[in-house]
Amino acid sequence: MLIPLTERVARHLADSPRTPKYLCLRDALIELIVEGELAEGTRLPTEQELAAALPLSLGTVQKALRDLVDSGELTRRRRLGTFVAGGNHRREITTPAFAFLRSDGTRVRMVLIRLLRRETLRRHGAWVEVLGECAAGYLHLVRQDRIDGAFDCYTEIYLRTDVAGEIATMPAETLEHESVLPLLQAQGHEPSTAENRIGHARLPKAVARAIVPELAETPPPGLRLETRYRNAEGRVLAWQVMYIPPNDYRLSLTTPLWQLDA
Repeated sequence: MLIPLTERVARHLADSPRTPKYLCLRDALIELIVEGELAEGTRLPTEQELAAALPLSLGTVQKALRDLVDSGELTRRRRLGTFVAGGNHRREITTPAFAFLRSDGTRVRMVLIRLLRRETLRRHGAWVEVLGECAAGYLHLVRQDRIDGAFDCYTEIYLRTDVAGEIATMPAETLEHESVLPLLQAQGHEPSTAENRIGHARLPKAVARAIVPELAETPPPGLRLETRYRNAEGRVLAWQVMYIPPNDYRLSLTTPLWQLDA
């Protein structure tokens, strides 16, 4: 496995020189797992062997493997080593709303979600105007979405607690393996239409710190994509706001359910 991993890590390092090296290794390993190159039960080389074979320090290797153990891609067995875990490792995040396209026009299939925060909001904010009054409060999810191993987006999702249901308490790894739409459907809510508002916006400092920390003091301009998912009665079930930094990819908004607001 060392040869394909070495090649994959080298590509990530070359394509994303500003990305922390441990994320390049993490993403390379996830790609190999998702593609079936690393099958369930495969034993990884030791951390020392990986550090010797890759242009990475031992600390970098340890941090990447720790992330993958925490997210469920890998499992550690005492005195035996680190192995590819069982389960569903699919990382294509499904949404009828939009897609990222590479320069050759092919659709991005690899989206890695990291849940940064999950909280209940009881104060008044813009989410009240969008979702309507809810005495029990609102569920707020904050994610870091890594697109094709090339760049990160900062995504905020707002749900009424009476709509969120089990989303408020389900394990974090579940929220990191799927978009909000299938999760809503599992709660008995069926989004039928979507509305988009997209525009240029300078990234807020808090957003820049999370996805482009080297530019946090002078955040670059980017895109702000706002999505409102409605049910058949027109009620907004979920409000999603995604901040997208400068990148070489295209954003496609062409779907049958899409209504684009200027």
